[in-house]
Amino acid sequence: MKPLTKIYWSRFALGIIAALLCVGYAFATGLIYTNLVVNRSVEAGNAQPQDWFSSGAMAEWSTAYARTGTRSLRINVTDASAEWMGDVKPVREGYPYLVSGFFAGEIDRVQFVFGIRWFNDTGGLIGENNVSMPAGNIQRWSQVSTTFNAPSGAQTCKIVFGAVNGTGDVYGDDFEVRQPESTSWWSPKLLNGISLALVTYLVSYYILKAKFVHQVEKPRKILTTGIGIFFLSWIIFWVLFYTLLATYL
Repeated sequence: MKPLTKIYWSRFALGIIAALLCVGYAFATGLIYTNLVVNRSVEAGNAQPQDWFSSGAMAEWSTAYARTGTRSLRINVTDASAEWMGDVKPVREGYPYLVSGFFAGEIDRVQFVFGIRWFNDTGGLIGENNVSMPAGNIQRWSQVSTTFNAPSGAQTCKIVFGAVNGTGDVYGDDFEVRQPESTSWWSPKLLNGISLALVTYLVSYYILKAKFVHQVEKPRKILTTGIGIFFLSWIIFWVLFYTLLATYL
């Protein structure tokens, strides 16, 4: 294999290494915004779904209908109130959080609600945000999502799905609470990622130069060969690794 060809494929591999470095740094510094709901698809548990708490018989852990796996949370009420409340990992006051879930069923009379309750460091309730789910027949799993800001003093929270003097039969599954991704070009993740990629490329240049400087006709080619494949593999694998960690952690 020719020296420049070796350099080209080395840059491809180094792009993957740069992506791993970026993801590792983001994970270590808390910049990967993972789903904070502890039992997000309500599959874990025995008699009750693990880390979820119900108000009584009208709140059922169901195997009749599910979006993911075999379990979902069911609220089946007639002019009554019931709810499910699930544990969420710690949050930070003042930060926005995306709250979402998937629902199916029929709401004959509102109010069915979905939202979040905020607690301070001693477990005291300091606030609640929710959205009302409109009356009607939800034949397919439909996502309900919104963004709330954690109030001052918030340290923990719980995700809530329930009915308040409502009538209907609704299933919920695949719940999520996470910080929303920034759409700004100067977001910390992007700037840090570009910086780490550039540092990796420069370091690789000196390593490859020491190895191949006497094997190529034009030493400056060591700097430019494979630059495109390096940054292409870096961005593709960075997005891939980030998405996998954010989804499954």
